Amino acid sequence: MQINYQVGGATHTYDPGASENLGEITHRVEEHLRQSHPELAGRGHLAEKITDGLLNALAGDGTDVELGELS
Repeated sequence: MQINYQVGGATHTYDPGASENLGEITHRVEEHLRQSHPELAGRGHLAEKITDGLLNALAGDGTDVELGELS
């Protein structure tokens, strides 16, 4: 599974590793975003945006998750 997202117009990809636990994947992605992009650290919407992206990907039988612009 790959997580695709944009910050400030730049596209990024992150692989959270294998897991079937959506809570664990959400946590991994959120921690990655906060560490890799400090400007996102104060944003409270990250977990919700990640979870929505994961659920949308699962509903469409997708393997890639599109989060869109996060900044």
